[in-house]
Amino acid sequence: MKIKFLFQNLEGYRIRILTLLVTVYVTLRYFHYFIRIGAKTRFLGVPEFDPDLREPLSVELGNFVAIHPNVSFRGRGKLKIGEHSSINSGVIFGLTCDMSVGSHVMIADRVSFRTADHDFTDLEVPMLEQGEIRGSITIEDDVWIGANVTVLRGVTIHRGAIVGANAVVTKDVDEYSIVGGVPARVIGNRKSKASKTE
Repeated sequence: MKIKFLFQNLEGYRIRILTLLVTVYVTLRYFHYFIRIGAKTRFLGVPEFDPDLREPLSVELGNFVAIHPNVSFRGRGKLKIGEHSSINSGVIFGLTCDMSVGSHVMIADRVSFRTADHDFTDLEVPMLEQGEIRGSITIEDDVWIGANVTVLRGVTIHRGAIVGANAVVTKDVDEYSIVGGVPARVIGNRKSKASKTE
């Protein structure tokens, strides 16, 4: 029993040391992208940076943020992530303008944020040559976004909302709403669920 407990402790220490080493490496290797890295923020894997050279790409992380492996920061603009938020593996921040993520936000695996669409209004011009339509994305506090969700330009997901796995979010989500589907629509509300348990 004591030996098992000892090995569990050693494994915990090993994980903490590896996380610390990765965090130090990322901070030093990619310092020029970070406006701020808050206290007790940790990197559980090395992120990818793919900047658009036309404009700078910058990231500001609050305190106690967790960045899991294979998170991708792409494009241009400023990304701000609030304290105690968790960004899981494979998340893509595809930026063409600024984006903000609030505090206590949970973003699951392989979520994709896209702050621009291709313009396709002129039938005489190839879509590739029509430029882009940009719109910043805002994720307010205490939001939970499920795995494989895509959030498109101009969307605000308001406080306390939940987005179900595999949804495509094309318009704003009201606070405490639960949405799912393609395109995402309201399928519930946290306030009504809370009132039933009282």
